[in-house]
Amino acid sequence: MAGKIRTLGPGIFKITDTANGRDFSADLTKAQLNPSNSSDDPTTYLDGSEETNTTTTWTFEGTVGDDFSEDGLAVWLFDHKGETLPAQFVPNTKGNIQWTFNVTIAPIAIGGDVKSKNTNDLSFAVTNVAHTAYSGK
Repeated sequence: MAGKIRTLGPGIFKITDTANGRDFSADLTKAQLNPSNSSDDPTTYLDGSEETNTTTTWTFEGTVGDDFSEDGLAVWLFDHKGETLPAQFVPNTKGNIQWTFNVTIAPIAIGGDVKSKNTNDLSFAVTNVAHTAYSGK
């Protein structure tokens, strides 16, 4: 059994549009696939049994360093806003695990403090979360 991998990175975050995979790994200073679990109040039946409905929704959240270039992440996200595209998240390439899902693209803030290297947060709604082995390709 391999040792535990406890460090985030070096890893990969790619979103694939119709033309190609776009790797944003070098833009992220924080990356997290985040579940949100909720449960309805239990329904009690005459026989004393109870039924509770639990659901999980997912988001991919991160912090990115601003890139004000024409090929920067903010421009790409703006141009693809509202699209649902396949994504790949490999938290650490030595961990041999990858998470795949569909993300709904949303634009991010642009700018911040003058004469500073600014960061901005992103959050995408996620569906169809799965994990498979990562083979380094």
